Amino acid sequence: MMRVEIPVALLQDSQGDENAELVLKLLAFFREARHEWVISPHDVDAVQTFLQRHVPVLAQTYLLLAQKASMAQAWAPYADARGVVRVAGETLVGDVRDLERQAVLVVENAVYDWQMIEALARLLGCEDIVDAKEGNRLTVYNGGGKDGATRHAVDEAEKFCRTRRVVLVIDSDSFHPADRTANHEKADAAAREGVSSHVLSFREMENYIPNRVLARQPRKPAGLSVMAKRLESLKRLTPEQRAHFDMKHGFKGKSQKSTDRKGRHPKKAGATYCVPERHGDLYEEVAEQDLIILQEGFGTDLPGLFLREVMRGGISERDLDGLGLGAKQELKSMFETIRDVI
Repeated sequence: MMRVEIPVALLQDSQGDENAELVLKLLAFFREARHEWVISPHDVDAVQTFLQRHVPVLAQTYLLLAQKASMAQAWAPYADARGVVRVAGETLVGDVRDLERQAVLVVENAVYDWQMIEALARLLGCEDIVDAKEGNRLTVYNGGGKDGATRHAVDEAEKFCRTRRVVLVIDSDSFHPADRTANHEKADAAAREGVSSHVLSFREMENYIPNRVLARQPRKPAGLSVMAKRLESLKRLTPEQRAHFDMKHGFKGKSQKSTDRKGRHPKKAGATYCVPERHGDLYEEVAEQDLIILQEGFGTDLPGLFLREVMRGGISERDLDGLGLGAKQELKSMFETIRDVI
């Protein structure tokens, strides 16, 4: 939620009279827990005077809220002052409009990406993000790919007067750990227009799905042994290799004419696999048999499966530890970025 500070001057004398309606809207946001009030204990008396004059019936309710918020601020660290929306007389109308609007989360695919985000949020104790969406305080927009997502994020940001409550989350599409892709450039361009953004460190959202989920894919009995072998081959990859593996499509060649892939043709008939050249030497040390087994990937229905398993209680935060590479810390940072615009 946004953190908002109301200067004492807006509550006093003629300014208090002129701004009363808008200030009371802000107070309603605090009472509804849509946003957080930042107030010094020294300012509570001014709030009390304002309330007794303009809303005597609700004065006690709002006064208790002010006292609680002021005590929280008194104990908050100094660094907690960042990210506060400080309203002023000349910005008050626009600030109220910004805070009334839903925050906007822009992703490439509103169905699959939100399933991933919800599953991860529930695992990492960030259910407030899910609550914000269900409570119509956060809307998720389907960008239809990176370009569409970036354009829409910028368009949405322009609808805000001063505080641009829009966040863009996109895949990196990176083929190796040091790979800076065009998606990073897109996110930087959006940031220059006031959009908060997070580009995933791993290749795609699906790379953050724990192995325990992959082991529970709904398959016919005849395919269980094949999936078990595929998972064992995946487990033999290093964390860096797993993070940049195409979880959905594996090493299966999509186009025979592609110059971005190098095909390997082992002696076994029908066991062709293709490793994109952009991976460099990332998979050079992987056993050929594992590359053969991983050529099919794990399919495109992984986000829904992930969310179902999380809701059933069969997956825990501990299962994310196996991803390594600071994945949990990165995901928590992503949720902080989203939380900062709600």
